[in-house]
Amino acid sequence: MSDKTLVSFRALTLMGALIGCPQLWAAESLDDDLRGTDQLIVSASRAALQLNRVGNAVTVIDHEQIERRQARYVTDLLRSVPGFAISRSGVEGTQTQVRVRGSEANHILVLIDGVRANDPATSDEFRWEQLTTANIERIEIVRGPQSALWGSDAIAGVVNIITTDGADTSAMSAYTDAGSNSALNAGLSGVLSEADWRFNAGVERLKTDGENISRVGDERDDSETTTANFGARFAADNGLNLNFGLRAVDSRTQTDPVDFGTGLPADADRVTDAKTLAANVGVRLKSASGKVANQVSLRWFDSDNRFLVEGAEDAATLSDRLTVAWQSDFALDADALSLAVEHEVTRYEQRGAVGFGDPNQKQKIDVTSFVVDYQGRIGEQLSWLLGGRYDDNSDFDDSLNGRLALAWDTDESLTLRGSVGTGQKNPTFTERFGFFPAMFIGNPDLQPEKSTSYELGFDKRFLGGDLETQVSVFRQNLKDEINGFVAVPGGFTALNVAGKSRRSGAELSASWQLHSRVELGGNYTYIDSEQKDAAGVKQAEIRRPRHSGSLWTRYDSEDERFSATLNVDYSGAQTDTFFPPFPAPSEVVSLGQRWLVDLTAQYAVTKELTVFVRGTNLLDEDYEEVYGYNTLGRAAYLGLRANFGD
Repeated sequence: MSDKTLVSFRALTLMGALIGCPQLWAAESLDDDLRGTDQLIVSASRAALQLNRVGNAVTVIDHEQIERRQARYVTDLLRSVPGFAISRSGVEGTQTQVRVRGSEANHILVLIDGVRANDPATSDEFRWEQLTTANIERIEIVRGPQSALWGSDAIAGVVNIITTDGADTSAMSAYTDAGSNSALNAGLSGVLSEADWRFNAGVERLKTDGENISRVGDERDDSETTTANFGARFAADNGLNLNFGLRAVDSRTQTDPVDFGTGLPADADRVTDAKTLAANVGVRLKSASGKVANQVSLRWFDSDNRFLVEGAEDAATLSDRLTVAWQSDFALDADALSLAVEHEVTRYEQRGAVGFGDPNQKQKIDVTSFVVDYQGRIGEQLSWLLGGRYDDNSDFDDSLNGRLALAWDTDESLTLRGSVGTGQKNPTFTERFGFFPAMFIGNPDLQPEKSTSYELGFDKRFLGGDLETQVSVFRQNLKDEINGFVAVPGGFTALNVAGKSRRSGAELSASWQLHSRVELGGNYTYIDSEQKDAAGVKQAEIRRPRHSGSLWTRYDSEDERFSATLNVDYSGAQTDTFFPPFPAPSEVVSLGQRWLVDLTAQYAVTKELTVFVRGTNLLDEDYEEVYGYNTLGRAAYLGLRANFGD
């Protein structure tokens, strides 16, 4: 028996013994400590816990906030979250990247109802341009290292998307809006609730003619996205729960390729046709005493990305991921222990025309993981989270990551926070095996990136809780960072850069309930992020503004039928990389600062019918988030929303 097999066998044996002997755990019910609170976080630990017990900075965006902002895409909301930087390659529907606290775009993990949704076929980045707000109930954002809980991709944080599963009674809702650039958005959703069963389903269609994303020419680059979801739940009196969830996206986006004569985008008939599917099925059984809960789940992710030239398929990347997971939760007086085993198999495929090399290939990787997560309390004020994850990987050395987070409620108005954690980001299939003639050549010898991160902060409440503030300072040291633009004969490749790169900064945010009908808020982020180039020289990371922030205000009428929200997002100057025509070397270029001002308002005509309006980029800022790609100017939209049932 090999050493790896022996370690895995011993870990499984120990976990099986613990799960099989629940009488060892004399404790209160798992739910006792959670009653009477609605501020539960399900992504900062392997089991739900109260917000004030989390040692990391957390932002929660609920359904009411989503409706007030009338955001089409989740990234429209993330622009207002401390530490987040958004880079969209043009107009709505085009490739969008999200960087957190100066990290890389594939250093943040996105979960959709527990399913890992980062796309292995697109360098492990999540396809943000596909994520509309359709049927999303809640978004949890935990910043800081989370690899000890969720593995690779979670170096900088986790965004957990929780979709709507409906209320305890049957209901239906529909909405539609239209406006600038021939945009049309419509959706229908409903829930059917009967005794122990609950079904929910929804569909949304978003289409826009867009604008020209190139600096020259007059071609409009359009996009259309269809999102569908379905869910089912069964809850029996004996503690048995069954659940099923599915979210499918079909998108088509017109893009402009880089003209090799100028190095800038130019009008051409290029289309990206992408489909993704995230599905999960789970069974959870809680003991009669409520002290032990076991859950088995299957999670499936599938992506299909096809790139068309003048209507014909030119290339494609595909991936799928199957995760089999088993988790047991134990109540230990005021503490809680979670043990989990996961086995994940990921496959990747690339297709393309054979020319100066053959891009066609199929790759596979699998990993078996063991997770231990402990929620502890000392008295009523000090909470601590201690977790560790061991990954047995088929292609890389085994890894062990951990984290420790503390939260101390010194009194009713002040909570002190701190955390330290390690992380690992495995090289992507594209970095290792990708092949794009005259552009990129994969490097199969790449090693994982590894990090150690630290965070200190506090949450302070003033004026009887009407004014809430949050302050965080953070630092991350990244070892063996992968540079994906190292020049070699025939194009570029990826290499591990020797030494360490660092990201550090501070986040400040506040919200003030100025009046029962008026609320103010804002945040500011400072980030210092640098890396070493292939020659070992330190330089600022691209597409990461040093200064960013948001301001917003909300007003509700006395009868609560009218509400309005004004939101201002600021992004300071940043850099990008420009690749001029061969043989000129790449250049570091500047992207100017920008102020994006949005105004939304809604009025309840009746209890069932609401009319809403939205204006975006009201200052008509002319800006680029990716060098050479135009973005949307001033736009306005008008819509209706109808709700039937509770």
